[in-house]
Amino acid sequence: MDYGYTHIVNSDSPRPTHRQRQAQETKDRVIAAARALMARNGWAGTTIDAIATEAGVAPQTIYAAFGNKRALLEGMRSVMLRDSNIPELMAQAAAESEAPHRLELWARLVRRQMETSFDVISIHRQAAASDPKVAADYRKVLDSRARVFAEFIHDLHADLAPGVSESAATDLLWCFSNEEIYRELVEERGWSADRYERWLGETLVAQLITTPSVVLREPEVQAAVARVEPA
Repeated sequence: MDYGYTHIVNSDSPRPTHRQRQAQETKDRVIAAARALMARNGWAGTTIDAIATEAGVAPQTIYAAFGNKRALLEGMRSVMLRDSNIPELMAQAAAESEAPHRLELWARLVRRQMETSFDVISIHRQAAASDPKVAADYRKVLDSRARVFAEFIHDLHADLAPGVSESAATDLLWCFSNEEIYRELVEERGWSADRYERWLGETLVAQLITTPSVVLREPEVQAAVARVEPA
């Protein structure tokens, strides 16, 4: 999975065997332990041995199932997608013909992603800052996310407000969907998730498809995005 919502759930997959279910349950327990420890102690401060102790398994079990800490990040993202219904929400947004409703569904999607995976995104960003291989993986995630955002906006091009180009609209969508805005409003300022979702939907509609009171010029949009986009 990536944070660009491109994963597709295959409902036609064969039913897992009992052994496969047991193996997946062990993986889920390891991933949950890694997620909790990394959120508390940071990427660098969390070892495989500590994860094994927290999960109640041998370190060799983790190495056999995942190989290394980098693979645990992929496991976290896969669990996040499985449990968040993000692909289904993305499909609903893409199928909506009315632009305001489509943006409101996007806001719901972002809210759901943040509720279920804000910590995973933060862990991945933190890991990318200290591990070049993780940084390369994270760059791919961000590039994929950018493509998905651009495609979403392209489908809205006929409804964009005068003076708002597809490029500017994509940058604004990127900016307003950033996890740091969610953190500041919900975690720091105490907003409810409902209030955040409502604000995000209304803001996207106001900025993208109705004539904003102030239309940002391209350099101003780029500057705004640079303030929240990870290096």
